Amino acid sequence: MEIQTRQDLAGEANREARGRLIQKLIAENFLADEMARESLKNYWGSLSSSQQAEYRQLFSALFQDSYTRMVLNFLQQENIEYRGESGDGKGRVVKTVIMRSNEHIPVDYHVVLKGGRWMIHDVEIDAVSIVENYRNSFDRVIRRSSVSELLKRMRNQRHAL
Repeated sequence: MEIQTRQDLAGEANREARGRLIQKLIAENFLADEMARESLKNYWGSLSSSQQAEYRQLFSALFQDSYTRMVLNFLQQENIEYRGESGDGKGRVVKTVIMRSNEHIPVDYHVVLKGGRWMIHDVEIDAVSIVENYRNSFDRVIRRSSVSELLKRMRNQRHAL
């Protein structure tokens, strides 16, 4: 929200600059490698080490782009209300709500302690897990075709961006 509301970054002319700052924030605070593994949970062990490395790199780039666009397009000047936290077995769940005049959207951050810092390994927006959403989408592609086809689609999408 701080990036989205900075006066020196206001307006469409500064959208790209805001996007770069948001991507940097995502890269520094999300565990993209863990999210990548979890999103292919059912297939991860069957991938070669080179497929795993390529998938992690593609997933990270596509996730950062997608989440950045969501922030740029969706969050403007809403208030974020902190609703507490609880344990989830692996770490903590930090509960927040995006407060809009016509709706309140729950956003829960699943965090784990890594290297002395709390890092995000999943986000639930209105009770929908980002990692689980990716897993379901990727499972459909793999069941219909193959892991190679999924990687090809991800490469194409990355290239298009």
